[in-house]
Parts: sequence; C-alpha cells; structure tokens
Amino acid sequence: MQSGASSNPEAKIHIDYGSERDYLSSLTVTKYPAAYALDTARGGPDANASVFRFDGGVPVWQIQVDKGVLSDLPGLGKRGEYRLSEVQYGVVPRHFVQGTPDSGSPEPLEPNHYYIFSVMRVSGSTNYEAIKVEADGSLEGYDAEPRAGTSFRLCCNVNADFPGTAPVPPPPPSDSSGPNSTNPGSNGP
Repeated sequence: MQSGASSNPEAKIHIDYGSERDYLSSLTVTKYPAAYALDTARGGPDANASVFRFDGGVPVWQIQVDKGVLSDLPGLGKRGEYRLSEVQYGVVPRHFVQGTPDSGSPEPLEPNHYYIFSVMRVSGSTNYEAIKVEADGSLEGYDAEPRAGTSFRLCCNVNADFPGTAPVPPPPPSDSSGPNSTNPGSNGP
C-alpha cells in the first residue's frame, strides 16, 4: 500500500502473482466505520499479528476483467494486459470494468475509516489488505487474512491506535420555530 498525507488520500495496492499464467480477476474495496481488537498473539509464529473485527462493511468500489463480447480474451495469450502489478483506488485499469458503484467514481477514501482491499486472481488465490485512513489523510496498512465473519488477522506490529470508530457527525440543529414545534409552556395542540 502506498500513500501520502493529504486531504484526498490516494491508495495504490500492489499485486503479486504465484504463476506466470495468473492475472487479476477482480478487486473489491469495502469500507468500515469501526475496528475492534479481539486478540494479539503472545509468542510463537504469530507473535506480531493481531485479530480485529471490522463493523458495518459496505462495498464502495469493485472492478473486474471486462468479459464483454468485444473485449480481448485474457486466456488467449494476452494475459500480460490483465497481470497488473498495481491498482490505484478509483482508477479503472484498461481491460477492466467497474461494478460498484454503478456509475461515476467511487467516494473518496474517508478519514477515520477502515478499508479492506480484496484482490482476486483468476487462479482463485486471494489477498487482503486492511488500511486505516488517518485524520490527516495518511494511510496505515497491513496484510490481512480473513477469519470468522468480518474479522481479519493483521500482520505485523499493528499500531496500538489502529482500532477505533469513526466520529459520529452531530445531529442537525433542531428548529424550534417550525410547524411541529411545541411551546414548552403550553399543554400541547
């Protein structure tokens, strides 16, 4: 994951492949307003890993290989065009189509929120990366492995301030002069 602090965070996910025949099939980004620490390993091979539950997930961006009638078929020798080494959030690569949102660009990455990037390859292998967008727009990212439900094991050395919830916006001010307001001194309508 690459990032820089800014008012509009920019995330780029790096993609590796285990075989020359493999290529990107789809990428999905899911947004979460909260993450809670469930467990931190205390020794052994997972000594630097922690398990987090992410709450309230909503898919905000999804791309997949263009399988349209007029598109080139990646299985016929043109895999290199589908074998992307990097994808930038919100930028649909050539030979891919966007599934979510239905039209237009995805919403910008929102400070104090969490995102899970799910990279699916045609071979069936899938990788996940969890990121937190800090208040200043910088990104904090970790390799992730799915666990039960919306829990993920994050590796490695997760910052103590990683878990949290997005601030809830204050309710709009009430208008005490509107037609539905009541006068505290009256007995009602």
